[in-house]
Amino acid sequence: MKKLILLGFAVILFTSCQNNGPQRYTSTSPEIDVTKALVKDYESGNWENWKTHYADTAKIFHNTLEGVSSKELQESLKNTLQYMSSYRFNEKEMFIEMIIDDKGDKWVYFWGIWEGQVADTNKEIAMPVHIAFQFADSKIAREYAYYDPSSISAAIIEIEAAKLEEVVEE
Repeated sequence: MKKLILLGFAVILFTSCQNNGPQRYTSTSPEIDVTKALVKDYESGNWENWKTHYADTAKIFHNTLEGVSSKELQESLKNTLQYMSSYRFNEKEMFIEMIIDDKGDKWVYFWGIWEGQVADTNKEIAMPVHIAFQFADSKIAREYAYYDPSSISAAIIEIEAAKLEEVVEE
């Protein structure tokens, strides 16, 4: 009888210690699917579809404390990408996960290696990127991106300096 009582207590102890709260971490979710679609639209230059992933009031912070709208980010990205003959995220180096924080906010974290080729020089550029997306109503409400754009900036400066030199020589 003692063994039966001890077995009963053991079962109660093990079942009461299980965490029955909400799942806070996942590698599959509708928000992750939106993030993957955003990356795909960015890589293919499908800007009309790209902007549909953002809420109208989304605030985006790329290496800055000053937030911009998705339209302003789109203009900035297109301006930079005009110097590239190709660009993409290395699929083998991508990692995406989602968490639900203590406030109930959904955040998708993206890590990847951005790779591009400069059109005028054929120079290859690789840059690690981390982006945190906060979702509300299945849309991106806030975005924080961190990367070192100095290699792209240097390539653009080199191209613009060469164009200026051509104008001076004429």
